[in-house]
Amino acid sequence: MSDEAMAGTTEPAKARPMIGDLVRFGQLTQVSYMLLGPLGSGKTTYAEAFLYDGLQLGFPAVFVTTDVSPRVVRNDMSRHGWSVDAYEKSGQFVFIDGYSERMGAPTSSSTRSLSKVDDISELGIVLSEVLDDLVVARVVVDSLSTLILHSSPVTMPRAVQRLSGRVTQSSHSIMFVLEEGVHDEKTYATFSYMADAVLRFKLEDSDPVPIHKIRMERMRGTETSRVWHDFVIE
Repeated sequence: MSDEAMAGTTEPAKARPMIGDLVRFGQLTQVSYMLLGPLGSGKTTYAEAFLYDGLQLGFPAVFVTTDVSPRVVRNDMSRHGWSVDAYEKSGQFVFIDGYSERMGAPTSSSTRSLSKVDDISELGIVLSEVLDDLVVARVVVDSLSTLILHSSPVTMPRAVQRLSGRVTQSSHSIMFVLEEGVHDEKTYATFSYMADAVLRFKLEDSDPVPIHKIRMERMRGTETSRVWHDFVIE
């Protein structure tokens, strides 16, 4: 990144299309979202853009990370000019770290930690404590796949449904990232059914670089076209 970008003199990159570009009408807050797609299709970048776009609009952000450390997420967002340092200092961006302690990696005093990811009730408690101090926040869980793999397949759907319900009923929105190719079809159908909106991602081969695609498969209370769009970072 250039010195000018680091100094904040350049505009952050824009990700398009965002959710508001994919629907004709409908409620965009108090919604549970499910992002489905294969590894590398852009789901995490979209989730980061979702949080940063919200911060620009005045919505606080919570990132629950289970697959990488918060440091990796910060660096990834910074590459697009989406620096969250100031938002973290002001308490408007909060990391819930379900990765570092589990992997024996150092934890940061500025984040909330999860000691394990096989007990979603712990996540519910920590998330509720964080959201008590925030108004109309956007929450990302990256990834739901990791939580599923470490939890009971019998109790997990109901636990996720309760978690989503508590978040949305408190005027917040929550976005889950679910990896394709990891679970069986019943799992995808179950968790997609529980979400208010489902966004699907794919990666198309193209020369010189692959093309990332996104479509809104459904969203309760609104019309969706199901047309594939190029997902770009401008």
